[in-house]
Amino acid sequence: MQKEGNWLLIYIFLICVVLILRIVGPMQSFFLWTPIAGHIFHSLLAILIALALTKIAAMFLKNATLIKIANYIIFLGTAIAIFFIFQDKLITASISLGIIAAALAFIFQTPILNLMGWFYINAGKVYKEGDRIRINEFKGDVLDINPLRTKVREVGGEYIAADLPSGRLVSFPNSLLLTAPLSNYSKYFPYIWTDIAFQLTYDTDFGFVMKNIEKIVSKNLKKYKDDMQTRYEVMLHFFDIKKEEFNMINFNLNAVQSWLELRVTFPVQPKEMSGVTTKITEEIIEFFRKHPKKASFPIGRAR
Repeated sequence: MQKEGNWLLIYIFLICVVLILRIVGPMQSFFLWTPIAGHIFHSLLAILIALALTKIAAMFLKNATLIKIANYIIFLGTAIAIFFIFQDKLITASISLGIIAAALAFIFQTPILNLMGWFYINAGKVYKEGDRIRINEFKGDVLDINPLRTKVREVGGEYIAADLPSGRLVSFPNSLLLTAPLSNYSKYFPYIWTDIAFQLTYDTDFGFVMKNIEKIVSKNLKKYKDDMQTRYEVMLHFFDIKKEEFNMINFNLNAVQSWLELRVTFPVQPKEMSGVTTKITEEIIEFFRKHPKKASFPIGRAR
């Protein structure tokens, strides 16, 4: 904050100097004042004011994204102001400028598309810093969103099967958002359903097993239950979906060759999925070991 204040004082001092030169300059015989000189002084004044405004924004805005947006607006306004300052010189070259603009649009079409993607991200609130997203093969937690690229901390990826950080930082162009499907694991309903599968024999007491597995899963998800219910109902209302019952825990039983596959499905926060599923799996396996007559695993030729 102190550093920003020091720079603000410097810019205010320079603004005063330029204003004094603008007022006194034309009245001095040794100072050759021309329309070009006036344009330059006015442009310099606009730039100094813009720099001062960026420091004021940094001092009073606490959110990094808001500071970035304020800076982009300030510099865009400054560029427009400088254009109007020099417009009397640009009118005669309007045709040339049109050709140049077309050429620049062709050359810089990729940055322009990235900028369009950035506007879409912010205007549509598609994702924000901290969200877990997946776009094409990129999956991770958003670290930074700038006008050209989005940077994420990769989870999973090429060398890790679980949803854990791989150690790599991945950047992709914002223009990718305009053509590729996007998954946001954190928006609206910040939980994803995952399941754990167990292979059991036909003589397993599945009623007893499912009842106890449900207790184990409920115990581990107890602190999230109310939040899950509330956010699920909010999501249904937001998208105008017919109200439906929220079932936190679901079972699915399938016949696979000579054994049965029991799957328990439940929602977890994406960033905690690995830890939660591991803990639940350990407790379920321990339960199986304590009740070998109620739950048995296929062995030998029955596998």
